[in-house]
Amino acid sequence: MSTSTARSPKRPPRHMAPAPDAAALTSGPAHPAALPLPPELHGLPSRPRVLQLTDGDFLSYGLADGNAGRRASDQEVRSCLDRVHATATLLDPHARIRCAVSTETATHHLDVLTNARNNLFTIRRGLDGADGALLEELTDLINARLMATRPKRRRPTQHADLVILVAGGGIYAPPVRQLRLLGIPTWLLVPGHYPAASLRSASCAVSCVGPCCLA
Repeated sequence: MSTSTARSPKRPPRHMAPAPDAAALTSGPAHPAALPLPPELHGLPSRPRVLQLTDGDFLSYGLADGNAGRRASDQEVRSCLDRVHATATLLDPHARIRCAVSTETATHHLDVLTNARNNLFTIRRGLDGADGALLEELTDLINARLMATRPKRRRPTQHADLVILVAGGGIYAPPVRQLRLLGIPTWLLVPGHYPAASLRSASCAVSCVGPCCLA
C-alpha cells in the first residue's frame, strides 16, 4: 500500500527591496533614535554635508534639567550624544562631528570620553575652553564659505550645508547669524536650559534634545 505526501503550493520568489539612502529617510518616518527634520530645513540639498558641534559643558548641566550645581549622569550624556549622532549621520553618513568640553567636564564624564568614538572630543582648559573650540570650528566654516564664493575659483572649497549645534550661549549667535547670511543654516538642539534669545533668533530651526520646553 502506497501513501502520497501532499505538496505545498509553490510560493512566489522573494525580492529584496533596495535599502533607502539617508536622503530618502529624511523625507519619510524619522529614524527611531534621530530627531525629525524641522520644516524650516526642508529646503536642504538631498545629500547635505553636515557639521555637528556640541558644547559638552552646556550639555552636562542642561540635561540636569536646570538644577543649580547639578550635572547629568554619564548615561544621560551618552544617550543624548548618541541621539545627536544619529540625527547628524542620518542626514550625512560622513558628517564631521565634534564635542568640546572643559577639563572639569572631561574629568566628571571621564567614562563617556574614554568609551566614545575616536576623534570625537576636544578638551580645552578654562571655563570658556569649550566655547573657544567651537567658535574656531564656526570661524573656519565661515572662512571656507567666503573662499568658495570668490570669483574665478577653480575648485570650490568643501564646506557644510548645515550646522547642527548643541549649545545655548549667546556667544555663538554672531557666527551663526553670519553663516545664515552666507546661506548655511544652523539647527539648534537644546538639551535642557533655555538658549540665549540671540542664539535662538539667529538659528534657522530649534528643537529639544533633552528635558526642555521651547513653548
